[in-house]
Amino acid sequence: MRWVVGDIHGCAGAFERLLKAIRFDPSRDELWSVGDLVNTGPDSAAVLRLWQATGGRGVLGNHDVYALRVRAGSRRRRQDDTLDDLLRAGDAEELFALLRALPVLVHLPGNRHVRQAWVVHAGLRPDWADLPAVARRLNASPRDDAGLVEPQIAFATQARCCLPSGEMLSFTGPPEECPAPYRPWDSFYRGEALVVHGHWARRGQYRGARTMSLDSGCVYGGSLSAWCQEEDRVVQVD
Repeated sequence: MRWVVGDIHGCAGAFERLLKAIRFDPSRDELWSVGDLVNTGPDSAAVLRLWQATGGRGVLGNHDVYALRVRAGSRRRRQDDTLDDLLRAGDAEELFALLRALPVLVHLPGNRHVRQAWVVHAGLRPDWADLPAVARRLNASPRDDAGLVEPQIAFATQARCCLPSGEMLSFTGPPEECPAPYRPWDSFYRGEALVVHGHWARRGQYRGARTMSLDSGCVYGGSLSAWCQEEDRVVQVD
């Protein structure tokens, strides 16, 4: 089975419970993350170690970018971040290498029984018509500090509300409150593949005709969610 997991944010305990709930077996199953493996929660290093042990794959999230830039010294730390355990870990170099290697946009193939999907942390720009070409370009972009904040990568890891041109608005509220003329990014998406994303905790876990979010706000007291592509079902743990 192929499972896609929502924003973990350093919540290692919830992550362990979710793996048990879905009966995850790394010899049989695949595990993917929508990004934001680290920060905000208490156990970022433990999450990355468990992620590595399960053979986890995924995409880059904005908190992962933040952690990488803090580690490199190009980003000043916020007072409320929770990266101490990761920054001080004896295996920090290996763990940060896992984050730096994450792609930005990934295609999960389907078949006549299983719907194909794209995985991105935040969203897709309205002008990204050829997603395979966009994925190749973004995933091949440099992972140095400048590359991590390149505008199109910033959109994929940070977007919520935007204009048709792709201009983003800094906004964290629910989608129905996007200030006009900005709209939720997914209102522009017309592709056939399902887009699975995270990032928008105030929106919660939802399923639309073309898009689905797995950010059910675990780190804020909500659930941690996982979607099984083959069975098209969501499993959650508190």
